[in-house]
Amino acid sequence: MRKVVLVLIMAAVVSAGAFAEHPSGWGVGLVGQGGFAWDGFAGSGGAAFSLKVPQVPIYWGINLDIRQHGFGLGVTGDSYIIDETIVSKTNFGWFFGLGVYASFYSYGYQSTYWTSIRGGARVPIGIYVLPVDFLELFFDLAPSLGVGFYFGDYDDAFHFPEGGIGADFGIRFWF
Repeated sequence: MRKVVLVLIMAAVVSAGAFAEHPSGWGVGLVGQGGFAWDGFAGSGGAAFSLKVPQVPIYWGINLDIRQHGFGLGVTGDSYIIDETIVSKTNFGWFFGLGVYASFYSYGYQSTYWTSIRGGARVPIGIYVLPVDFLELFFDLAPSLGVGFYFGDYDDAFHFPEGGIGADFGIRFWF
């Protein structure tokens, strides 16, 4: 029974990928990010750099988090399981993927100093449109779940659940 389910899943993944209309070259762009954390639903926002390398099925996001009393760096890597065009004239489509995230953040103010290292899995679900061959606009929601390790003046050294629901709106140029 498991083999039949696995074969059906693989057939769906292969057939959905056959209709993808994303260009095959380099994709470079900027992303506006926002979201809510699982612990207390605190909101956060920022910007990220988007990168898609040819021949590698991963969409990368790299963000630098610079605040008044802290500094951080985060990386996401998403692989689209489903990438399907809905309206071919405008190249409007949707995607569903699986990905991972990793980040660190260092905070220091007065006599409080701590550093966190966080990581986990994410599930991006979104839409895109390529109005011209070299320009993509996209939006996604990406729930994530992971763990965090905190060092220094922080109450809990181990934090679970880490993550939340992120939202990305971006523009990507294809070369």
